[in-house]
Amino acid sequence: MDALEDYVWPRATSELMLLPVTGLECVGDRLLAGEGPDVLVYSLDFGGHLRMMKRVQNLLGHYLIHGFRVRPEPNGDLDTEAMVAVFGSKGLRIVKVSWGQGHFRELWRSGLWNMSDWIWDARWLEGNVALALGHNSVVLYDPVVGCLLQDVPCTDRCTLSSACLIGDTWKELTIVAGAVSNQLLVWYPAAALADSKPVAPDRRVSGHVGVIFSMSYLESKGLLATASEDRSVRIWKVGDLRVPGGRVQNIGHCFGHSSRVWQVKLLENYLISAGEDCVCLVWSHEGEILQAFRGHQGRGIRAIAAHERQAWVITGGDDSGIRLWHLVGRGYPGSGVSALCFKSRSRPGTLKAVTLAGSWRLLAVTDTGALYLYDLEVKCWEQLLEDKHFQSYCLLEAAPGPEGFGLCAMANGEGCVKVVPINTPSAAVDQTLFPGKVHSLSWALRGYEELLLLASGPGGVVACLEISAAPSGKAIFVKERCRYLLPPSKQRWHTCSAFLPPGDFLVCGDRRGSVLLFPSRPGLLKDPGVEGKAGAGTGALGAGSGNGGNALAGWGPVSTLPSLHGKQGVTSVTCHGGYVYTTGRDGTYYQLFVRGGQLQPVLRQKSCRGMNWVAGLRMVPDGGMVILGFHANEFVVWSPRSHEKLHIINCGGGHRSWAFSDTEAAMAFAYLKDGDVMLYRALGGCTRPHVILREGLHGREITCVRRVGTITLGPEFGVPSFMEPDYLEPGSEGPGLIDIVITCSEDTTVCVLALPTTTGSAHALTAVCNHISSVRAVAVWGIGSPGGPQDPRPGLTARVVSAGGRAEMHCFSIMVTPDPSTPSRLACHVMHLASHRLDEYWHRQRNRHRMIKVDPETRYMSLAVCEFDRPGLGPLVAAACSDGAVRLFLLQDSGQLLQLFAETFHHKRCVLKVHSFTHEAPNQRRRLLLCSAATDGNLAFWDITTVLDRGSTALEPPVDPGLPYRLGTPSLTLQAHSCGVNSLHTLPTREGHHLVASGSEDGSLHVFVLAVEMPELEEAVGEAELVPQLRVLEEYSVPCAHAAHVTGLKILSPSLMVSASIDQRLTFWRLGHGEPTFMNSTVYHVPDAADMDCWPVSPEFGHRCALGGQGLEVYNWYD
Repeated sequence: MDALEDYVWPRATSELMLLPVTGLECVGDRLLAGEGPDVLVYSLDFGGHLRMMKRVQNLLGHYLIHGFRVRPEPNGDLDTEAMVAVFGSKGLRIVKVSWGQGHFRELWRSGLWNMSDWIWDARWLEGNVALALGHNSVVLYDPVVGCLLQDVPCTDRCTLSSACLIGDTWKELTIVAGAVSNQLLVWYPAAALADSKPVAPDRRVSGHVGVIFSMSYLESKGLLATASEDRSVRIWKVGDLRVPGGRVQNIGHCFGHSSRVWQVKLLENYLISAGEDCVCLVWSHEGEILQAFRGHQGRGIRAIAAHERQAWVITGGDDSGIRLWHLVGRGYPGSGVSALCFKSRSRPGTLKAVTLAGSWRLLAVTDTGALYLYDLEVKCWEQLLEDKHFQSYCLLEAAPGPEGFGLCAMANGEGCVKVVPINTPSAAVDQTLFPGKVHSLSWALRGYEELLLLASGPGGVVACLEISAAPSGKAIFVKERCRYLLPPSKQRWHTCSAFLPPGDFLVCGDRRGSVLLFPSRPGLLKDPGVEGKAGAGTGALGAGSGNGGNALAGWGPVSTLPSLHGKQGVTSVTCHGGYVYTTGRDGTYYQLFVRGGQLQPVLRQKSCRGMNWVAGLRMVPDGGMVILGFHANEFVVWSPRSHEKLHIINCGGGHRSWAFSDTEAAMAFAYLKDGDVMLYRALGGCTRPHVILREGLHGREITCVRRVGTITLGPEFGVPSFMEPDYLEPGSEGPGLIDIVITCSEDTTVCVLALPTTTGSAHALTAVCNHISSVRAVAVWGIGSPGGPQDPRPGLTARVVSAGGRAEMHCFSIMVTPDPSTPSRLACHVMHLASHRLDEYWHRQRNRHRMIKVDPETRYMSLAVCEFDRPGLGPLVAAACSDGAVRLFLLQDSGQLLQLFAETFHHKRCVLKVHSFTHEAPNQRRRLLLCSAATDGNLAFWDITTVLDRGSTALEPPVDPGLPYRLGTPSLTLQAHSCGVNSLHTLPTREGHHLVASGSEDGSLHVFVLAVEMPELEEAVGEAELVPQLRVLEEYSVPCAHAAHVTGLKILSPSLMVSASIDQRLTFWRLGHGEPTFMNSTVYHVPDAADMDCWPVSPEFGHRCALGGQGLEVYNWYD
């Protein structure tokens, strides 16, 4: 009995899945979602909120759920109980559930019925279930008895790509089958004779030029909609399909998708389609596009559902996200572009500039010097003032704040600035600041206490005006506080400004692309010379100021980041949460912080592809941000968190006067076009125009998974649950352990996840989007606490290096700290440290058009970090490269300098894996060893410690100056497999040896014991160094351990090993008794698993294992 128990130990169980959502169905005010074999149940009306009620695990075994069919009730009441048929692939299960009063219970479930063919559709017929199968046949199944009642094939036994069952009884049952011949076959199973001979098709309908993936029938209007591989949606007038011999007419041929269309659904007033282009389109029945929902990323939207009473559309994507959208129909007044009809005989002149004062007042100025106000509630134009000094050239800016504080500023080409109270324009104040042109204006607001206006004049001088209101509120006072001086450049003026909390500094951006830090009150500084006062001669620049005061000197910046955003300039500066965010016309936005009065870059991020002009940045109430910018001729509001375009306005481009305003009530964007003011408004502000039931993870396959560490949160933080507290597992109360995991993907992003151990949920903390190609590998080191060893604080810090396509590598640090204000109760801060590309030197060559670029398609396949115990020496990063090289990179200055140190082309073919490990022995020096594996199945071991010793012969000098060193021959080579090695791991043993395991593309495993022996001092006389001798003591192979590539491998202990393969099996092996012995295996649900990581959590929780591929799945088992 003991032997039998050892054989089944350990047993892994799935606790979390993030897979493509393949099935959706609305049942009353509940939503059923299929993810792998699991069912997610959402409540859509819980006190006006959306929440998840339950995850029913492993309902379809190893099948993927593709659909749900709810049995109709005679009274139509599905709010308390429902009988649901769940089907997918070749599996079917009937389950009865109760979900009344916000509680979910499973009352009964049938056995899992395994069909011999694919199930395309299911329909309830008087208590039985009819199934449309993959080779054009229909079966009738009794779910209570569990037996087959009817099995009727069609004479045309072709392979189907979709099917739709119509009717409520067996006699009127109709099947519309989508054949691989691109035809629709309509036939009637009840027409079969008593001997169950095949039934001939009643009608054949042609039209599509591609495979038909989905179809939907609307009985009330006699319409049939089909979606096809040819990127089109067709609408057919078919009448009552239950009546044989009817006429079929194609009444609509809809093209709107840019790729294959996966799903289609007919509603009473709409047609919904979704496809591979990640777009969900809402059509009229006449074929007109009414709405387009964009938000999912990756390979497409796999499932759609609709709630017609609430006018909701729910979509599920390959990114594992579930989103709810609102149907607004034709002519919805809440959003859209409208012309404000400025042109009139009573309003002469041409519009020159426009701005928004809040979300409901708009200001415009003409070439006659007239300033106009448009009230969006009254919907009429009103002239505020007219000044001929502002005719030919005029700048216009409204003060920030909810409704603009009722102030705006105008500037002209003669150095004059006019500050205008919008409610009392007769109280406007003029200031003549410069002898020449005013190049730019910007406002800076500190809460509701301090308001500054900055104006740039000739010679890089910036005048700082302090604005205050009279006690009566009917007059304003304008006083020049000081003047600043910008660094020399060709286009020398500032573009934006903001107060740095608590208000001691001003952060400015200039046209040169630099970010500058100025003191907000220079007169209070004790030593102006130290803090950046400008040199001699600048005092005269203050002469001629309109306030009649003494000439003020120009103060230089106390800190400068020159040309941070390139030559096109900085477009906005925003201060939030202790950080400074800047945007520029180079298509990037930076995160900065100020330490000791100096600006320091933290993170550089690229916006969405094609947005080369980032115009601004806004913080949203959910703690995230949105990016404003121009994509070709469109103004785009883009979310970095969900990688989606929230709003798209075809304005013609950014080289025109435009303004943007955002409040909780509405978002507004105004611009000039065709001599008129165009206005776009969207109710609800700058937030998403939909509800995210579950955030997506990655849009493409996950290529690497690495665990960073664990954070413990006390009960006061209330670790968020994937389910309501009533449904938590026993023992999940109290302090929560949260594992921090990093995933990287082919979608060019690196994601930091929080995985609580007790709630079965996953929270994406942040995403790093610096890579220009797919990210294939990530390595972690330097794990610690935010306060360091001297002052440890709750949280986690680590340094991360990521690498992938285009020979690109990035190094950054992360800091995860508790934050009760976020949904995950955690906040993650990322600081970019360094980056490296192999072709950087090529871009610096003057005559590079005459040179051949060295393998620009080199990919980094794997990374390993070698940490030294020598003080002052940073870690080495070893990279396996697709060009046949193993490269060593040296990280210096706490990771802020990343340079190529040495390389070797020993393998002469693509290197797939590298792995570093440490050898420690009594009275011996600690040594670092590196193992590399290539596509020929060879393993090579390198002594890295000897490489870094002075005078070592393991390094050969470079052939040409500027090139890296060359590694010598490895300490040991071993032919472990006959083809590529996809997984590699080592573990030290008690005897001082190392257990090495590798997995190959042919499904084999290779395990051996490696001994590291140091020669005695007498044997090393006359040699410059002591070189360790590596020797294999024992060696074992398991030829057919898996049926496909072994992509994950981990030695948990000297007696236990776990492996994962593309055959979707997680297998445990017993070690230490000769050849590895099979213990047990668990089927997981992640297709094309590319990587695996395992780690111990706690004695109470055991081990966790994360598998990444086309999705993410987390398993746990107990020791």
